[in-house]
Amino acid sequence: MSLEKELALIEQVKADLVKVEAYLAESLQTGSEDFNRLIRPISAAGGKRLRARLCLLIAGSGKAEEFDRIRIAAAVEMLHLATLIHDDVLDQAAVRRGATAIHCSKGNKVAILSGDYLFAKAFDIVAQIGSVECLHVFSFIISALVEGEFMQMEDIYRLDQGIERYLTKTQKKTADFIEACLELGGILGKWSESDIQLLKQYGHGLGMAFQITDDIMDYSATAETTGKPVGKDLREGLITYPLLSIVNDSNKAEVTAAVQAIADGKAPDELIAYVATEGGVANAEKLEADYRENAHKALEGLPAFAGKSVLYEVLDSLADRKV
Repeated sequence: MSLEKELALIEQVKADLVKVEAYLAESLQTGSEDFNRLIRPISAAGGKRLRARLCLLIAGSGKAEEFDRIRIAAAVEMLHLATLIHDDVLDQAAVRRGATAIHCSKGNKVAILSGDYLFAKAFDIVAQIGSVECLHVFSFIISALVEGEFMQMEDIYRLDQGIERYLTKTQKKTADFIEACLELGGILGKWSESDIQLLKQYGHGLGMAFQITDDIMDYSATAETTGKPVGKDLREGLITYPLLSIVNDSNKAEVTAAVQAIADGKAPDELIAYVATEGGVANAEKLEADYRENAHKALEGLPAFAGKSVLYEVLDSLADRKV
C-alpha cells in the first residue's frame, strides 16, 4: 500500500473526527437546557476517541459513505459515554473527564436518565444508517457490557472467582466493545466476511491487552502516570489477573486474609508488594503480550490496506501505557 494512500486515509480520519464532534454537539441539543449544560461539556472532553477512530479507520479503508462513517462513529461515542455515566453511578466515581461526575453534581436520577437518553439516541442514529447488522452489533455491545458488570458486582473481593471467569469479564466489559467497533467499520466498509472475522480477532486481542495493561498499572504504575491512586481497583474489591495468577494452595489462606483486611479498610500496599514479589505483574505482562501477539497475527492475515500500519501502531502503543 502506497504511503500516499496511507497519508490520505489518516487525513480523512482526522477530518471525519472533526465532523463527528460537530455531529455530537448538534445531536445532543434537547429541549432541556439542564441536560444540555450537563452533557455537552462531558461529550466535548472526548477522551482519546479510540472506538470512533477504529470505526472510521476501517470504514474509511473500505467503501463506506461519509454519512454512514460519521454517524456510526458518533453513535459509538454516545454509547461509550452512556456506559461511563452509568458506571460512575455504580462505582460512585467522583470525577469523569476532568469534571465532577453527573451523579455527584445532580444526583443518581439525573445521571441514570442522562445515560438512558444517550443509549436511545445512539440506537436512533444507527437506525438512520439502515443496517440491521449494525443494530445487531449494537445490541450485542450493550448486553455484553451489562453481563460483565453483573459478573463484576458478584465478584467484589472474591478470590475464588478463577482466571477463566476474570478473562470472561474482561472480554465482556472491554474487549467485546473494541472488537465490535472494528466489526461495525467492516460492515459499513463492505469488507469480506473472512476479513471482518480477522478484524474482530484483532479487536479481541487489542481489547484484552488494553484491559490487562490497565490491571497491571494498578499494581506497578504511579499516581502521576495513571491519574489515579495505585491500588485503586484493589481497594474497590476488583480482583484482577496479577493477584489471581499467584494464588495457590500454599498461600491461599494468607492472601484471603490480606484481601479481607483491605475490604475492612486496610491500605493495599503490602499485598501489592507481595503480588509483585511473587511474579503476579510479570505473569500479567506475559498474558498481555500473548493477546497482543494474537492481534498481530490477525493483522498479518489481512490484505494490505491503507490503515494497516495504524492498527500496528495502536498495538505497539500499549507498551507506552506501562511506564
